Amino acid sequence: MKAHRHTLHVVDAFTAGAFAGNPAAVCILDEPADESWMQLVAREMNLSETAFLHPIEGGYSLRWFTPMVEVELCGHATLASAHTLWETGALADDQVARFHTLSGWLTCRRQGGWIEMDFPTTPAVPCATPPGLSEALGAELLWTGNNDMDHLVEVASERTLRGLKPDFTAIAPLTVRGVIVTCRSESPEFDFLSRFFAPTAGVNEDPVTGSAHCTLGPYWQAKLGKSDFTAYQASARGGVVKVGVRGDRVLLRGQAVMMSRVELMH
Repeated sequence: MKAHRHTLHVVDAFTAGAFAGNPAAVCILDEPADESWMQLVAREMNLSETAFLHPIEGGYSLRWFTPMVEVELCGHATLASAHTLWETGALADDQVARFHTLSGWLTCRRQGGWIEMDFPTTPAVPCATPPGLSEALGAELLWTGNNDMDHLVEVASERTLRGLKPDFTAIAPLTVRGVIVTCRSESPEFDFLSRFFAPTAGVNEDPVTGSAHCTLGPYWQAKLGKSDFTAYQASARGGVVKVGVRGDRVLLRGQAVMMSRVELMH
């Protein structure tokens, strides 16, 4: 990668206000970049995800990197990427943002003050609880499942979920990417709550995880007998995700706020 300036836009995703939701950095390139350079930039930014995109036929190529690894699916950095394309004028407000990713084509469109993303579902199937997972989370688990990326577990109450203080060193060897912890909401404002822990990927707790809701949506659809939800991810920053399960696709809606621009000199 030639040494020249790049602008990275930092966006708070899944929030209507600043200093909440999940921050992602977005780097719009003219052409593909070297993978090792992208990983170094992501490490430098030290956010849960840094997104890199460049124009291709039919839309944009999009890749996501944590400070440690590239990931196959990321909701908040996709939302941040679409928001950046619209905010910078790269796309008109009424244009659909189309991204080719390791998880296939993903689309984003503006719906009033919200951004709607069309993602694949990633349902979890029941499995035996990995030895040590309950102890590492510090909670009794009502249900355990997994998919190709994550473990999904349900705990008994909102108090339990909010009070979790996981042993991240103990969790890391037990997961492919991370552990989604969920429970029913005790507030009528939300249908369910979640938290997401991914020390294996270099992110102990992700503030708001769009891709986790590709798993949470089908899970709560089966339990609650409906297909549309308002969810809250109960991290310290917190964030709201609207979820609509549509067969093998899930529509995720969130809001976003442009926070800053970073000029990268190398």
